[in-house]
Amino acid sequence: MERSKWLKQIEVAQTMTTKKMSGVYHCPELSLPAVRPGADNHMEYPSRRGNTLYYRDGRTERITK
Repeated sequence: MERSKWLKQIEVAQTMTTKKMSGVYHCPELSLPAVRPGADNHMEYPSRRGNTLYYRDGRTERITK
């Protein structure tokens, strides 16, 4: 008997019981300076994509061989 009740219950889609996340998450670790001296030195160097260097201040520099 219990199985038939359970089967009836799953025939109909259940309503959602969770709510979507709202707001913005701010990671507290990112606002703190690094513990080790020199651990944030990577922020001074550009990112390389192909033959172009991209600096954090918006500059780009093309690399030639």
